[in-house]
Amino acid sequence: MTAAREILIEDGYESAITLRGVARRVGIAPQSIYPHFGGPDEIVRAVTVETFAELGRFIADAKQGIDVPRDRLLAGCRAYIAFGIGNPNLYGLLFRRNQLLRGEEPRPDGSEESDGRNPDAGPFAYLMDGIRQCIADGSSAADDVLSTAVQLWSAMHGLVLLRGNGYQFPWPDLTKVETELISSIAKLRAPQ
Repeated sequence: MTAAREILIEDGYESAITLRGVARRVGIAPQSIYPHFGGPDEIVRAVTVETFAELGRFIADAKQGIDVPRDRLLAGCRAYIAFGIGNPNLYGLLFRRNQLLRGEEPRPDGSEESDGRNPDAGPFAYLMDGIRQCIADGSSAADDVLSTAVQLWSAMHGLVLLRGNGYQFPWPDLTKVETELISSIAKLRAPQ
C-alpha cells in the first residue's frame, strides 16, 4: 500500500497502479501481491480507504482542544482545505473513485462497514456535527444542517481544486478567504 500510495502521489491517477509497478517499487515479484490483493483495483481501494481515514484524523487533530463550536468548525474546515491543497493527487483520488455514491465510504473510525450513503459517515460527519453544534449554541443562523454542510463542502472542494492545482490567480490571503467563505455559508455570527 505504501508503494501504491507513493505512485499515486507522484502520478495522480489510479491507472498508474499496476501489479508490476508496485512490485518493482517494493522489490518483490508481482505474484507475491496476490495473497494480499486481488489486483490493482483492490490496492487503489485500500489506499482510498486509508486516505479517507487520514483526512478524518487530520480534521480531528486540528479541532483537538478547541471548545468553542464556531472555532472548532473553522479549524475543521481549514484542516480539510489544507489537506486537499497539500495532497492534491490523494485528494483527487477520493472523489474520482466516487466512494460516497458507490456506498464504499469508510466510517469515521476507519472501519469499512458503512453503506456510504449516510451523510453522518466519514469526514463529512465532522462538518455536519460542527454545523449542528454552531446552531445549538447560537453561533450559526443556519436552519438546515444537511443543506448548509453540502453548500460548505462544495465551496471548500472548489477552493481545494483551484488552489491545489496551482491555478494562476492573484489569490488573496488564504486564511481570510477561508474564514469569509466558511462564515458566510455556515451563517456564522461574529464572535462576541
